[in-house]
Amino acid sequence: MKTNKLFLMAAFVCGAAFTSCSNEDNAGSQAYTVSVISFENQKLNSDGYWSGDESGTKYESWGSDAYACKYQEAGVTFNTNFIPAWSSWTGYAISNRTETTYKTMTPDQYNNITGKAYTGKNFCVVQTYGETIDIEGGAYVQGFFYTNNAWTVDAILNGDGMTPGKFEPSDWLKCTVTGIKADGTKASVDIELAANGSYVKDWQWADLSSLGKVVSLSFVFSGTKNNAYGLTTPAYMCIDDLTIMK
Repeated sequence: MKTNKLFLMAAFVCGAAFTSCSNEDNAGSQAYTVSVISFENQKLNSDGYWSGDESGTKYESWGSDAYACKYQEAGVTFNTNFIPAWSSWTGYAISNRTETTYKTMTPDQYNNITGKAYTGKNFCVVQTYGETIDIEGGAYVQGFFYTNNAWTVDAILNGDGMTPGKFEPSDWLKCTVTGIKADGTKASVDIELAANGSYVKDWQWADLSSLGKVVSLSFVFSGTKNNAYGLTTPAYMCIDDLTIMK
């Protein structure tokens, strides 16, 4: 995690690439600390990933033991649920894997299409079903870098096995990031992962500065490939260098 103290924030807010100049976000000349969360602090297993473990808070899910786990950095908590009996997880995993293709669900669901983190060695794999990123005291979230997961790209190119065929130019996949403010109000930003016959192949910046000051973030995936149970394209995205300003 990297931090920098910045003074005379009016100049920073109006001049830096990671910020906006909305009335809500511009707090005049107040000093802020900018933190870049890079996921380097988590110990990974021998296959190069972490997706929760039995050190979390134990509870029962559909008759099996489950564990509510957390990765924490710079006052930000990434919530993950882990069920050992099913070898399953949802929330936010951390990986340093360098493979770029998908052959088997584990460990290849922890691969991203670039084969590396944006900076450092580790990156975060997002696969959420209601799990949030919680920010102690709230912060202005400037954004993060993102790219596609290898399993998602395999489904885009070859089909997902549940709905017919690969992606056509009319197909699309996106992730909606929603920020929840202290008063319960919400704002959202859409991140396009695939559209118009193409898909994200490198690390790109997602500007979230329009969300304002938020206490949590949530992620929801949507697309054109669906069946009666919902989206069939693997609902994954990889992120790195989440940047917040307090």
